[in-house]
Amino acid sequence: MCTAATFLTRLPWVARGASGDPTELAASTRYFPLIGALIGAIGAGVLWLATLALPADLAALLALAAMILATGAFHEDGWADAFDGLFGGWTPAKRLQIMRDSRIGVYGASALCLLLLVKWQALAHLPAASAAAVLIPACAWARWSALPLARCLPYARDDGPNKPVAEGIGRRELVIASIIAGATLVPLLLTPQGWTLVLAALSASIIVLRASAALYRRRIGGLTGDCLGATNQAIEVCWLLLAVALWQRV
Repeated sequence: MCTAATFLTRLPWVARGASGDPTELAASTRYFPLIGALIGAIGAGVLWLATLALPADLAALLALAAMILATGAFHEDGWADAFDGLFGGWTPAKRLQIMRDSRIGVYGASALCLLLLVKWQALAHLPAASAAAVLIPACAWARWSALPLARCLPYARDDGPNKPVAEGIGRRELVIASIIAGATLVPLLLTPQGWTLVLAALSASIIVLRASAALYRRRIGGLTGDCLGATNQAIEVCWLLLAVALWQRV
């Protein structure tokens, strides 16, 4: 669990119990949804506290900043790099080269700005009282997406440091991660319109998974860590947008 938290977050007190061994890291992926739920809880807590004294848009901005600080913009970085590479190169080799470049291009910058704006506005329109019920499963299922993607697609780079990790994710990790992610749905199912949101969000998550897997296979012949981060953020945004759309109708 400490290994999963160290990989996905910048929380300072977990690194002492973490392992850098690829086998250990692959096994730790079963706890990815749990760490995602923790990130969602941090965002929901900041959002709720900030709304006690600030307007909704400022409270949402602080909640978004808290989640970015907690993760070190880990997944947002993957989102930007994936857009730069997938849409900025003409061949799979060139796309992989661009994705590895630490500099950000116009595709990545545009995609990152749009991502942050959409998440900010979605959080601003999300009722603070229901934020935890939505953010916790949204972040948990977003992190869960790394496991089925890694199991259904080959790693695109032969020399990638995360290749042993992606190839080491087995059925046991996927089953445990799915159970943990499923448990985060319980509070949401106790809220008004909860069942509708769960069904819509899970369906959207499957669609995003299938669409992104097809895109990665066609563009680079597999996946990279940046691809996992991009799908993560796409699923998280889907959850937030569907929640806002549903609550606006109530």
